[in-house]
Amino acid sequence: MYQRCFDNAMEPLFAQGETPRFSRFVISDDPAWESGHHVHDNETELIYVKNGVARLIIDSSLYVAHADDIVVIERGRLHAVASDANSPATTYTCALHGFRFRDREEHQLLQPHSCPVISAGQGKEVIKSIFNELSVMLPQSKNTLTSSVYDAFAYALTVLYYENFKNAYRSEQGYIKKDALIKDILVYLNNNYRKKITLEQLSKQFRASVSYICHEFTKEYRISPINYVIQRRMTEAKFALTNTDNSLAEISWRVGYENVDHFAKLFLRHGGCSPSDYRRQFKNNVSEQEHRSGFYPQEKVLF
Repeated sequence: MYQRCFDNAMEPLFAQGETPRFSRFVISDDPAWESGHHVHDNETELIYVKNGVARLIIDSSLYVAHADDIVVIERGRLHAVASDANSPATTYTCALHGFRFRDREEHQLLQPHSCPVISAGQGKEVIKSIFNELSVMLPQSKNTLTSSVYDAFAYALTVLYYENFKNAYRSEQGYIKKDALIKDILVYLNNNYRKKITLEQLSKQFRASVSYICHEFTKEYRISPINYVIQRRMTEAKFALTNTDNSLAEISWRVGYENVDHFAKLFLRHGGCSPSDYRRQFKNNVSEQEHRSGFYPQEKVLF
């Protein structure tokens, strides 16, 4: 027998009416997954590494996350996530919006200059249980639970992450100042990857030479501007292939390619298989047998 009484007069963590709400829930278990650099303007991501090793670049700093590590990527942070080739990762991601702690800015969970990757400590088993429960509940097409139920999970996870990260400080030493122009170019490409973009257009828009843009962008992000656009398009194509029944022609058009054959060749070159084979391998149609075996397809975006 156990009983604990709570003091309801305790100071609330969140500002009135500004509690976390779900935007997306993602399961990533493609062993070759690599997101490429991108930014979310209106979401903070809470990540849990179920197994394997994930490598993250957040605002130019490299982090390595292992099994049972938790990660916070706050709104507006440039970041890239990749599964380690030697120890493929399975990660769960909750993307949240609409919250503000009473003592912080909107969507701010970390203290200034905190390390965004730590081993889960306080409430570790609860964190694992919530993510595991969501991974079972959400893929079920007949699920009829209201959004309030999921927002309750979002509330609990945000508080648990807050408690784990509130003492995870890091000094300003080691932070790398990113070239503001190159960062602006990446944000532009991230937001406009579906459009036809040439290096000459970038040169005119950002008033810098093509050679400077290519050299500095590649130096900063380890990928050329054009290949970044291709990678960004392929990433969105994978989401569409595994989470929709859209035709290849429609997916090709939506990610910026008018010629579906050209899209298919690029996908094969960058993804290692054809779009159709990728869809068959990772399609989001979780059966009861898959639930029992613990298998969940790659990158299921469930919100």
